[in-house]
Amino acid sequence: MSDESTKELIRREVENLIAETKKAVSDVKRFAVSEVWKILQLLTAVVIRLIENFGKDLSSPEKKKLALELIGGFYDQIFIRVDLPWVPSVLEPIIHSHVKSFLMILVSSGIDAMVATFRQIGVFQPKEKEVVEAAVGMAEKNPIVENFLKDLKTIVRK
Repeated sequence: MSDESTKELIRREVENLIAETKKAVSDVKRFAVSEVWKILQLLTAVVIRLIENFGKDLSSPEKKKLALELIGGFYDQIFIRVDLPWVPSVLEPIIHSHVKSFLMILVSSGIDAMVATFRQIGVFQPKEKEVVEAAVGMAEKNPIVENFLKDLKTIVRK
């Protein structure tokens, strides 16, 4: 599989994740910063696993660049309104991009830490790859995406 088709496969999986997340949080008007950070950590683990499972032909820098792109896109589409309790509501839209930039710096460091940890504890197993690949492009849901959505519901207040 070429680098571009691999990236497109991963992008499609994350687009599916975004669509399902939009449905799951459709009644949420604003996210607390703490919720955003928890969801980003959960999402980072999911994106890393998807990239590791499908992106065997990608270099480490390509994987990280793709992960940051996908996580940033998720942020832009899901976290339209983030509640900053210490900032007046009128100023929140102005500060929103700065909050995203700060959180993405943390996500970047988190990617490095998670990849190292996942490798050390054996999260990247060939058996898991087969299960995930079997779910791609089929009517079945990807188990990584399904687990994310289940965990998302425990984080987001209703």
